[in-house]
Amino acid sequence: MLAWLLNSGVGWLLTLGSVVLFFLVIGHLILSLLLVIPTWRIFVRAGFSGALSLLHFVPVVGLLVIMAILAFSDWPAGEAPEPQSEARG
Repeated sequence: MLAWLLNSGVGWLLTLGSVVLFFLVIGHLILSLLLVIPTWRIFVRAGFSGALSLLHFVPVVGLLVIMAILAFSDWPAGEAPEPQSEARG
């Protein structure tokens, strides 16, 4: 099948697909590296292990898991304190 595709004149399509896949992988790695440091700090301040931010390297599912952890779990460090209002009188 592969030999037939290469000889039928659409071999350029396989090359194009490989190039596109290469750039998608490189783009994903760059974006993941940019997101790991801020997400690490958010997890640490929330009381979780910062290593959870490495889930950014798992395409699509990693981002959904990170958002679910931050949104739906109880934070070990607790919620942010309410701002103190000054008594006016």
